Amino acid sequence: MNIDRIASHTSDTNLSRRSFLAAGAAVGGGLVLSLSLPLGRSEAAAPESFAPNAFIRIGSDGEVVLTMPYVEMGQGTYTSIPMLIAEELEVNLKQVRLEHAPPNEKLYVNPLLGVQATGNSNAMRGAWKPLREAGAAARTMLVAAAANRWGCKNLPRAGQRGDPCADRT
Repeated sequence: MNIDRIASHTSDTNLSRRSFLAAGAAVGGGLVLSLSLPLGRSEAAAPESFAPNAFIRIGSDGEVVLTMPYVEMGQGTYTSIPMLIAEELEVNLKQVRLEHAPPNEKLYVNPLLGVQATGNSNAMRGAWKPLREAGAAARTMLVAAAANRWGCKNLPRAGQRGDPCADRT
């Protein structure tokens, strides 16, 4: 559209409310579709990440995101809790990235304080059982999914040498 044509439309006062709303809906709908459609890519085929619980999310690139319910106050919380998760998942600590937990006392309560808070030097004591269980549950789900994909009758064991699925069906 050239400048003269745009200028001629701006002086036109015959634009009805109905026409304005229809044009606005068309433009807005087109914008929404252009932002949400994958444009022919097969992104819908594979999920972006695996989130077995409120604490752990594993990306398709192998990055483990730990939703941290505590803050670092000089107790080593940002090192010890990711180490706990890395150990349970049998991944390198470098693969674990932290995200702060949003406010949600139902999911992220400190079991020793009864609220979502850090204090009293109890972050590791409070995190030990629930986060270890979260890591173990995630690992069990991943092993079961792999065994299912590989056609194993029995789940592979941690640290098992050789073919982890020698009993394929």
